Amino acid sequence: MVAHEWYQKKLVGMFSISGFAEGPALIHDNEDMNPVPVCVILEDDAVLSDRFAERLSTLLKELPRDFHFCSLGYSRPKTAPIIEYSTHLGIPSCLWYLTGYVLSLEGARHLIESLPVSGPVDSWIGLKMCTNWDNTYGDMMGVGKYTTAKSNLPPRRDLAKIMKFRAFAALIPLCAQKVGASSTMDASATRGGGWRDRDTDITYSGPPSYDDEVG
Repeated sequence: MVAHEWYQKKLVGMFSISGFAEGPALIHDNEDMNPVPVCVILEDDAVLSDRFAERLSTLLKELPRDFHFCSLGYSRPKTAPIIEYSTHLGIPSCLWYLTGYVLSLEGARHLIESLPVSGPVDSWIGLKMCTNWDNTYGDMMGVGKYTTAKSNLPPRRDLAKIMKFRAFAALIPLCAQKVGASSTMDASATRGGGWRDRDTDITYSGPPSYDDEVG
């Protein structure tokens, strides 16, 4: 067995299936793809939102089956807008932190082919998102220039060409980093804290409770 085949077999063996991405494929040539298995990865200190499993299931129904990466918990630079892709799903222009994310096998291969990592891995992935928007659309959206939280979706045919790294994000994060001693999803645990208050150019994830969202 050649080294490449051994590595692919090892990668598949490490991939623990957590569900399936069922949304329509982003790329036209992938329209006939079956739903693809995904792996959900969480940091050991991640604080989950209310009804995490239910909300994750809803997200996977929208997540394109040819996706690479989908962030569940993150922090967003204020000059890095998120494009609204569907009801619960967005396309980030840059995110920090890997508090929680969904990865496909093809996404794992894409990241491996992009090695070596330069700097912290979460920053490296965030910068890979940025490279998708180093173009006219990125300029129109004001990536790196304006503090716009959300932006409109480019035409689908152009989007498929733009997104070499097919990265998505939950519009409302499903998890957040624990800050204080509390293990519940409250403001003091996920949004308060002096150093976060000083980072005025960053929006930190800290989803409200499910009941707050629907009420």
